[in-house]
Amino acid sequence: MSENTTTEIGWGSTTLDTRRDLWSMALGDDERALLWRDARAERWEDAAPLRERLRSFGSQSLQAVGFAHMPNLVDPAAGEDEVIAALSFVLRDFGEIIPQNAEGALWRVLRDQDGDGNTELGFHCDTCDLLVLLCLQPAVRGGGYTKLASARHVRSIIGRERPDVLATLEEDWTFDRTGRAGQQVIVSPILYSEEDGTVGCYYQTRTVRTSPERGGPPLTARQWEALDVLDEVLYRPEIAFQLRLEAGDLLVIRNSRVLHGRSPYVDVPGPGSRRVLRAWMSAGAR
Repeated sequence: MSENTTTEIGWGSTTLDTRRDLWSMALGDDERALLWRDARAERWEDAAPLRERLRSFGSQSLQAVGFAHMPNLVDPAAGEDEVIAALSFVLRDFGEIIPQNAEGALWRVLRDQDGDGNTELGFHCDTCDLLVLLCLQPAVRGGGYTKLASARHVRSIIGRERPDVLATLEEDWTFDRTGRAGQQVIVSPILYSEEDGTVGCYYQTRTVRTSPERGGPPLTARQWEALDVLDEVLYRPEIAFQLRLEAGDLLVIRNSRVLHGRSPYVDVPGPGSRRVLRAWMSAGAR
């Protein structure tokens, strides 16, 4: 199937369980070594056919399901600076890596904030075109699964069960992100339809709920109910697909199509602790 004929699908957890070919493509160790020889040199030679296969797979997966999973893409035992430099070269086929904070950081380690390692990280969208997650070390004592939910599937369910709530979610909402990288205040529907027929989403539960405290418009009873209904649907077991990232795995998420979160995990201090790197990308015209 070519990129031009790839169509978006709405999916639940069971769909992805049975159609791994839609979203995951693993590299063998020999393929990985070939890829990284070229990536370290920042020029495509022997790995050019593999590069094209990765580029085509990523493009089709991001279009069909909104994310692309590439197991065993990097050697987690390699030096972190070396990994970041080579991976940044590979990712040029998907867009441009952009800063995540006022300091201009292009890669950040996902660390516990407010004790969120021991608690659920709720569904949300990052403020970029593509979210990149690179796992160098999973939580050794379990948990830390990445949770993914299809905006199209969620919109379909809410539209069928509560069309009044869907109409509210399709109105403009205010997300006050003051102090964070990028646009400080975003006004956007939470669920919306694109001109090409795809279903989009933008949701950050904290910033939308606390925006009135920072001068944004107050939320009505109808809006509070809509947020509660959205959260209830997102947490239905048949909605979200849970993916455990292993060391060396790469995950690219199209933020306008997929909401993501993270299950709780138990970590250990020191060199064995969970280590996941994040990058934000602008996809441009890709």
